[in-house]
Amino acid sequence: MVSPVIEQHFVRLKERYPNATLSPLANGAALITVPKCALPAWLVPEATIRFIAPNGYSVASPDNFWVEPNLYLTNQSVPKNSGQNNQIPETGIAAHWFSWHVEGGRWSPNVHDLQTWLALCFKRLQVRE
Repeated sequence: MVSPVIEQHFVRLKERYPNATLSPLANGAALITVPKCALPAWLVPEATIRFIAPNGYSVASPDNFWVEPNLYLTNQSVPKNSGQNNQIPETGIAAHWFSWHVEGGRWSPNVHDLQTWLALCFKRLQVRE
């Protein structure tokens, strides 16, 4: 069972991304899936983004995200701080993992939410390195 805070924040996320889904995980966390996200900076036009709202969210911020399909740079190399076919914890889903974190403890549970985290994921995906 996920926390009421995750559920409330997911409702707000779903208003903006109606195809988003939430899958409870055994440890109280939740896997958030947002399909068909536009990726104008990549060779593929869109991807599914997944991330985990951890147990302890919203005090604990999300950390890392996964995309499908695998993303490559124009020279066919893998982007920095990412890895292909990395299993999402507790899901059995293998996807392209991006090591991405909130910088310097700037996550504020009173201000930030799942939309904030997704915006940070999009920010990372705007930079092709």
